Amino acid sequence: MSNYLSSLGYPFRERPMVFVFSVLIVWAMYLALWAPVLGWIANFCFLGPFMCAFCMKMVRQSAMGDEGICHFPELEGWFESLFLPYVRTLVCAVIAFLPLSIYLNVVDWEPDALPGWFFMIAGIIYFPGIFMRTALMDSFDGLSPSGWWDLVRKAPMTYLGLVLGVLAGAVIVAYLPSGILMTFFSLAVMLYITCVLMNAFGLFLLKHEFAEEEDDDGFSISSMD
Repeated sequence: MSNYLSSLGYPFRERPMVFVFSVLIVWAMYLALWAPVLGWIANFCFLGPFMCAFCMKMVRQSAMGDEGICHFPELEGWFESLFLPYVRTLVCAVIAFLPLSIYLNVVDWEPDALPGWFFMIAGIIYFPGIFMRTALMDSFDGLSPSGWWDLVRKAPMTYLGLVLGVLAGAVIVAYLPSGILMTFFSLAVMLYITCVLMNAFGLFLLKHEFAEEEDDDGFSISSMD
């Protein structure tokens, strides 16, 4: 995992102003929540999808060996450039935590209920892998359970380290200060953590040279190193 420590400097490497403008976008998303209707529409239709597309691009560019934070996504079309990455991100989260959601709709949550904790942990373990594959392939084919297993089995302990990194980031976020002014500071820290994790995901893909995968249409992703 020591190879991934370089990710801590990723947001400020080569193109630091990209991170600065990213913070401004996140702040704009927060301020938009105060605007009735229009603000929510702006977040749902543009700002939220833009950040999802940016996160997926960070994974892809890092997987191709780009050491500095990538440029913002090119806006060639709202549906292809923004909406699809947004939907893919949401679908990754839904699929990863669908068993937990079903369980919680069947029984009430109990702190000592082992099935609930099992489904939660399973979702936390499953999500990073399918998100990485979906971002790299730029396709829903990344959701494949067999593809997830092929990805994880080549470096299970390193993958577990990434999962623990995600959990550590979540814990840090949970303890960030709240309040109108402090939220701006907290959002910047959340974005920094997100950028670090996206780079770590890309380095994981780059380092372990996953086997070429091919879908029904003949599209392929070759290993990168």
